[in-house]
Amino acid sequence: MNIAAIDNHLLSLPYHKPLITAANRFVMAEGVLVEIRSEAGLSGYGYIDVFPRTGETPGSAQYAIDRVLKPALMGRDLNELGRIKENVDRMLIGNPRVKSGVETALYDLLAKSLHVPVHMLLGGLVKHEVRIVRMTSLDDPEAMAEEAQQLVTEGYSAVKLKMSGDLALDMLRATNVRKAVGDGVFLKVDANEAYDAKSAIRLAKHLADLDVEIFEQPVPRHQTQALLEVKTHSPIKIEADQSVTSAADAYRLIRHGAVDSINTSLLKAGGFVEARRIAELCRVTGVGCALSNTAGSMVGDAAALQLAASNAGISSYCELGEFTTISGDPFTGLEIKDGRLRIPQGEGLGVQNIRGAL
Repeated sequence: MNIAAIDNHLLSLPYHKPLITAANRFVMAEGVLVEIRSEAGLSGYGYIDVFPRTGETPGSAQYAIDRVLKPALMGRDLNELGRIKENVDRMLIGNPRVKSGVETALYDLLAKSLHVPVHMLLGGLVKHEVRIVRMTSLDDPEAMAEEAQQLVTEGYSAVKLKMSGDLALDMLRATNVRKAVGDGVFLKVDANEAYDAKSAIRLAKHLADLDVEIFEQPVPRHQTQALLEVKTHSPIKIEADQSVTSAADAYRLIRHGAVDSINTSLLKAGGFVEARRIAELCRVTGVGCALSNTAGSMVGDAAALQLAASNAGISSYCELGEFTTISGDPFTGLEIKDGRLRIPQGEGLGVQNIRGAL
């Protein structure tokens, strides 16, 4: 089956409520939907979430697809997906989000042509569902506690708190949230690179008293020695996020003993192939592996679910489901129940385009 057409469509999906982190304020999920069609008329989809801090923008994503990848992929046989992936990596250096969107669309299209879910192309089912870790936006301590309590009321049993880098205020944020949600809720915090090592260690010790499980990306992404220092002195698990964009990054941090866990995503790693390498490397070395996705079309979450379903190295706690925080998504097929997402069993990614032509 050959590739007959490659298109992309800009999507601007408003947040119901702004998402604020130490580094960003999101009011709109800006993304690019990739659509690849076969000669038989089937369509495969992938989603690219882009914003300036990622180094990619909607404009750069469209240019890379239309001017670099499309001319090279048209007419290619989908049965040579592995070879196509190698060619894409040689043609385009960096641009992991573009690569992820295109690769996801190719996997979706190939799986649909074979009438199987994508997870069958990735090794088959390991788990049937994942528990959702929902994010609370950065706010004053009382507001964050209220938001976290509301999430628990809605059935979520795992919450992720955004931190600002203000030590006293972040301590109060975590304290108030723990009081609001009680002892049985899984908590992790994410500093988005906002701390230096000494301050991060102080916060980690306070978080341990609150039974917080994981402290994510406490220091700037390239400060491996600072990350190691925090990990050495922290009583709770330290997780890398922005520090890891490839299996090579993961190997470097694991070799240095700088992390207890790694948070990866399809967009950050560049697609299924590289994200699986990271997850397998974590598994064989005894390091945890979380899987996340940002708000946008549920096409992105569906792809992440297919990967989580087929890989034992990926935690059963996944930071997905943020598609519920935005409106205007042209896709349907995923539904969160009791704080969990079940793996779609339909063909391809398991989600459907309800608008038709975009």
